[in-house]
Amino acid sequence: MNIRKLERIAYAPYDTIQNPTREDWQKSYDALVQLAAEKPEDGRYPNTLGYLCYYGRHTGQRDYTEARKWFEKGNDLHMIESAYKLSDMLAEGMGGPVDGQRALHLRLLVYFYCRDEFESGKRDGKFADTALRMGRMFHEGKIVPKNDLEAIGYLLEAKYAIDCRKQYHEYGDSTVEKHIRRVMDECEKPDEKVRNMEQYGMRMDRVPEHIQPGDGVLMTVRIDADDMGILRLEFRRKRADGKKPNRILWSVAPAMKCFMTDSIVLYGADVREIWNKNPGELVVCDRYENDEENGTYLFYLEDELQCRLRGGRYVLPMDEFWMTELRDHPETDSDISQ
Repeated sequence: MNIRKLERIAYAPYDTIQNPTREDWQKSYDALVQLAAEKPEDGRYPNTLGYLCYYGRHTGQRDYTEARKWFEKGNDLHMIESAYKLSDMLAEGMGGPVDGQRALHLRLLVYFYCRDEFESGKRDGKFADTALRMGRMFHEGKIVPKNDLEAIGYLLEAKYAIDCRKQYHEYGDSTVEKHIRRVMDECEKPDEKVRNMEQYGMRMDRVPEHIQPGDGVLMTVRIDADDMGILRLEFRRKRADGKKPNRILWSVAPAMKCFMTDSIVLYGADVREIWNKNPGELVVCDRYENDEENGTYLFYLEDELQCRLRGGRYVLPMDEFWMTELRDHPETDSDISQ
């Protein structure tokens, strides 16, 4: 039987059969196994087999061991859906032993992949689900240390993303939204003192993490010092091809806000610029390193050092934060298309 006919059988319960029976799913399973053998380079087949076994559609009983085997194959073939489900199974010990470190690695990989899709304009993808998993992971504290403030940051992103996604589906996504709300309610919220403070101390290394240099995206840092020696750092994305870069999704957990912005501004108290290759000009870099021993941040472009900053006290200027393009609601369709 040729590939096209096998695919018709394999995906019939998804595409053409209104109420598929267990027999229909069994035919689908058999066809997918044959397809996976004949086209071992195609990750779609093991990924679908993983879901069939995970839900036990063809047998009536879930088989997590076989599901995990197929998701492993899908992940090896760079299927992001397989990595998404495999990370859950590794974290919970479904179908095999718990592997918290690998679960965390895969969860971060999926999170940043889906985040990049979301920021590039794909608002109906799985970013809400992956951000929810990140938030739940930090709230539960099983494979990372429990940190409700960190969890809230991810949950705010999940809520922002699900509100965007509902614009694409009339039925909405009530189950995911319910889970976001439940975990958010379980988290210990920032008290009024934290919510109302004018500036929020943070580590600078969170900023490049969200801007994500690499894959044709660079980062620029504008460094300005006032009369008191306080540095103002403005981080932006810059595309190597000169086109307009994606905006940045930015959550501020103490303020319980999440928004899209073109740049992120920090003030560096007790921070000084100790060397800049091109003084007074934008620092353009594709990566940075934190030399913890010397308290220094090193910015590189193609392995050539561009700038060094020493010191580690940074604050997010809440006065400027409230003045940004802060939205309590997601973008309209016209905003998305810009």
